[in-house]
Amino acid sequence: MIIEESSPGRCLLARLDHGAEIISQITDIARERKIRAAAISAIGALSRADLGFYDQAGRVYLVRAVEEPVEIASCAGNISLLDGQPFVHAHAVLADRSGVTFAGHLVRGSIFAAELFLQELPQQDLHRTPDSQTGLKLWTGEQNSGEKR
Repeated sequence: MIIEESSPGRCLLARLDHGAEIISQITDIARERKIRAAAISAIGALSRADLGFYDQAGRVYLVRAVEEPVEIASCAGNISLLDGQPFVHAHAVLADRSGVTFAGHLVRGSIFAAELFLQELPQQDLHRTPDSQTGLKLWTGEQNSGEKR
């Protein structure tokens, strides 16, 4: 188990761009604002999305395309570093017009309208490295110097 403690840093609220890809846009915000660790949540709607399910035995993501407009009923995740660059890890619950839900790892999604809340964790450098037990790239926590980035 790895447990890290951090005081909150900047809070960012963003209206994301119609037609943009949601994971790429959040990654761009993190890169532009020099955010190395954060908690994120989002609401809104996507015109389409790809959700992943991690096959633990096969150690691969099985991706399901949702090729219809959906509401973002819930989207939560984090930002950490992968190969020194901001990496967004988000899960979402999406609902179609009938209320049928789809959930999983948010691989990508085309934004219809979305609002993002981002809480920076400035004292942390959460790096992702390969984990032999799971086949995933998981956190290794490192306290940074606390300097402003």
